Amino acid sequence: MLKLYKKDGDTLRYWEAWEHEGVVTVHWGTVGDGGEQKTVPVPPDEDPDMVIAQEAEALVDAGYDEPEPDAMSVLLVEYTVQGKGTGHDFEQRNAVEELLTDALGWTGNGEVEGGETEEGVMRVHCRVMDPDSAARTVVEALDAEDLLEGARVLTARGDEKPRVVHPPLFPVLKS
Repeated sequence: MLKLYKKDGDTLRYWEAWEHEGVVTVHWGTVGDGGEQKTVPVPPDEDPDMVIAQEAEALVDAGYDEPEPDAMSVLLVEYTVQGKGTGHDFEQRNAVEELLTDALGWTGNGEVEGGETEEGVMRVHCRVMDPDSAARTVVEALDAEDLLEGARVLTARGDEKPRVVHPPLFPVLKS
């Protein structure tokens, strides 16, 4: 898989391509949005990486580049668990990892790095390009799958201490 990004004023654009079963999928858009996609067949006896490189060539010339590791932010999803958690907790963590892999991937915003469980907390680790947009995407995805209850979403840029972005500290009161 190749992922490229370009800052265009206040807008961050993404372009990515990957091969699966003899077809290259190309997906592009604005970080945080679903974007567009097309498929490109891989000719017999051709390396899929060459097809991806050919598709990316004009974008690289236009200033798209792979992100520097320090350009990405951390996003964490945490749940409180009893002790080291149960089999159900482990299944839930796997479900959250799969859900966020799709949600962040299809919005060009990042990827899941994995998860862990330690005494009292279960955590899913993500690396994202735009933490505010990623937090919105993650909260929406968790809510749509009834996985938001009990979840805390935290973000951090660089060496910052993670800050809680969900649940909000001051919920909006409904009249």
